[in-house]
Amino acid sequence: MNPKRREPLTPPATTNSACPLHASGQGEPGSDGTRAPLPEIIEEPVVTAADFVRGFSECRDLATKVPVYVTHHGRPTHVLLSVDAFRTLRETSAHSGQKSTNERLYALADWVDQAVIICDQDMRVVFVNRVARAISRRVNGDMAGHLLTVALPEITGSLMEVHIRRTITGGEPSAADIPSPFADGAWLRLQSFPLGHSTVVMFRDITEDVQRHRMADAKAALIDAMTAQGDIGYVRLSPRGAIEKIGAAFSDIVCLPGERLTGILMADLIITGQRAAFRESLEQAMQGQGAQCINASFLNNRGEIVPAKISIVPLQGAYGMEGAVILTTLLDSPGTSALGAA
Repeated sequence: MNPKRREPLTPPATTNSACPLHASGQGEPGSDGTRAPLPEIIEEPVVTAADFVRGFSECRDLATKVPVYVTHHGRPTHVLLSVDAFRTLRETSAHSGQKSTNERLYALADWVDQAVIICDQDMRVVFVNRVARAISRRVNGDMAGHLLTVALPEITGSLMEVHIRRTITGGEPSAADIPSPFADGAWLRLQSFPLGHSTVVMFRDITEDVQRHRMADAKAALIDAMTAQGDIGYVRLSPRGAIEKIGAAFSDIVCLPGERLTGILMADLIITGQRAAFRESLEQAMQGQGAQCINASFLNNRGEIVPAKISIVPLQGAYGMEGAVILTTLLDSPGTSALGAA
């Protein structure tokens, strides 16, 4: 380009190029005298750095219509474009980056072992993971884009809806154990909290935990009832047959306090001649042969022989046998013992 006579930078209609460099597909000579090929993806006008400085006003006018590539030693280094085009590009890039981030977060949430539902500020569903679909019985069908109360009509008027609306309205995190709106007799542990402009709802099924706690409460009440009744002795044994816990009635039978009995083998409290039969019954119970019931006699701390009826029930835990529970009731006389006195 002759600096004294500037040629217009507007590309010809046939080549859509600002200068012969683009039309020929070759860049300007490099330091070694060779011309570097221009990238094939460049379809906009191309101008050298020197011509860009000399013809900036023309380049600026052309950039309002199409991007103008600026080369240095034959290689594109800069692009001149309008402010509107730049803002559009930046917004598109930011939106694409945010969308990519959300996709990664949703992919991660889909593998969380809890149910996850993400709603916007209008309580409209944005994302639902596979666990939430399973718990809500919505394996098929798209829930995204619908109001949560429309996608899951079961929650209308439930405690779940109350907690979610409280989080959406006041931004208050919430956590509670609530009855499940999806199944009768089931329980859910619910969490809801704000995350940016969204609200995250997480929940998992805790029905087994609730039932276990209820059974534990019933067990504690039963032990208290036996203690109040006074004639039924309660003993809990470890897997090796050692005493872990006793009730007050059994402590009275052997005339020893509980702290002195803890850790002692239960068979050692039976009179010598009946220990083998007791060990056999205890072993049968712990080997899964069901509850056992025998008559045997204890030797208490006063040296007295106390005949009793002994029931042995295995204590099965989540990871195997955890011991046994023994109930004892006193017999009227030694003559009623099936094994006889020692």
